Amino acid sequence: MKKNILITGATSGIGFNFLKKNIKKNYVFYAVGRNFSNIDKLINNKNDKKKIIKIKFDFNHNLKKLNLNKFPKFDYILVAAGLAKDNLISNFDEKIFDEIIKVNLTQPAKLLGLLVKNNKIKTKASIVLISSISGYKSTYNFHYSYSISKAGLIAMTKSLAVELSQKLIRVNAVAPGMVSTPLVDKLKADDYFINIDKKKYLLGKRYAKSSEVSDVINFLLSSKSSFITGETIVIDGGFTLTK
Repeated sequence: MKKNILITGATSGIGFNFLKKNIKKNYVFYAVGRNFSNIDKLINNKNDKKKIIKIKFDFNHNLKKLNLNKFPKFDYILVAAGLAKDNLISNFDEKIFDEIIKVNLTQPAKLLGLLVKNNKIKTKASIVLISSISGYKSTYNFHYSYSISKAGLIAMTKSLAVELSQKLIRVNAVAPGMVSTPLVDKLKADDYFINIDKKKYLLGKRYAKSSEVSDVINFLLSSKSSFITGETIVIDGGFTLTK
């Protein structure tokens, strides 16, 4: 029997890499995102096309537009939608702050709440949230709102893990350092800063690959982690060891 998996942020970055890595598995992917060009390029046969349900949605919008009534019960959920923008407290921008907190934290929290309330998550399901070392074990001075949102996801992971344990639903998080994704590429940082920053990652002096994060997500979703819940796994190549 095919497993239903919901992926927010499925059209780029970690979410897309996870979908790409698992496209041949016995899953039906409910892929939430804004621009499906990457997924359209990935689909190369009719069978793959049938396995991906594309749901166009911007987390800045009202969740009612998702129409949860059309959703099945999910075996797995990956919360990977995220937004990062420079937001120094010394140059505080309320609009940027509100947008990042909404997209990264409050909307995912509301979505999971609605899915639970509407009985859209199966007993013994597994949920993984994408947090970050920023706001967990470390931070960057230009990540004010981002760090707050990602720290909030850690707290949400623990709270959900406790309450949903009654249904044997596991909830865990991964906290990567910098990952080579389009999101990171858009950050306002010059090559000089990037080269210095990469040297802080002990394993290879590089940022993580999306596939390395996807491997940990697969572990947390699978039965191999059947007795793990409420935990956050750091994926940072040793970056925070020297902090």
